[in-house]
Amino acid sequence: MRILVTGASRGIGRSIALTLGTDHDIAVNYRTSETEAAQVVEAIRERGSKAVAVGADICDSEAVDSMIVEAVDSLGGLDAIVNNAGIVEPSLATEIDDNQWARVIDTNLTGAFKVTRAALPHIEPDGDIVFISSIGGTGGTVDASYAASKAGLHGLTRSLAREYGNSGLQVNAVAPGPVETDMNDAIVEYLETIEFRGHENVDTHLPQYACPPKEVAHTVAYLLENEYVQGEIVNVNGGMQFR
Repeated sequence: MRILVTGASRGIGRSIALTLGTDHDIAVNYRTSETEAAQVVEAIRERGSKAVAVGADICDSEAVDSMIVEAVDSLGGLDAIVNNAGIVEPSLATEIDDNQWARVIDTNLTGAFKVTRAALPHIEPDGDIVFISSIGGTGGTVDASYAASKAGLHGLTRSLAREYGNSGLQVNAVAPGPVETDMNDAIVEYLETIEFRGHENVDTHLPQYACPPKEVAHTVAYLLENEYVQGEIVNVNGGMQFR
């Protein structure tokens, strides 16, 4: 399988690329972290799979179109995309300015759509699209821009699943709770500054609090392998939120 993973130079995206790269060929997208992306590519190649780094700001439509062409040319086609790239700029609603709101929505939601739109003509009919969302998309967070962007991904997931399901294309999302990344550290730090009863005080029904990125990666791998999951938002949050 030939897979593009966005935001794959660090954090969850890096773990996804490395996990999938054990058995599949990977296009490693990055925006600014070229050195880190090159390291991921090298690690995948050492495992015997094909890998290429493809730089692009997913908010830039032209850059996205070029990235997709480069990924297709380098891998010989495209079977799946994992829309992982995202940002967080935690703020109270009254403190979010227009530019900040736009940056988060443009990256987390619109950027994921732009990548998907550009990739759809190239993906094999029985291919896969996976969005990396968040528990905040259904449960909300004290961060309106982030929660709104992730909730939008849920709607996008189910809409595309209905639109393209008859062709055999599978579209799903993974909604993690806290994950051991720098982004989660920034969220926790913000929650502490506003004295919010943060995630650490919410019962996960498991001994641990934040999960390692590999657990999200394993869930993505499951979705790519399973032919009977469609339009689902798969929670990976230790029981913080039931549906």
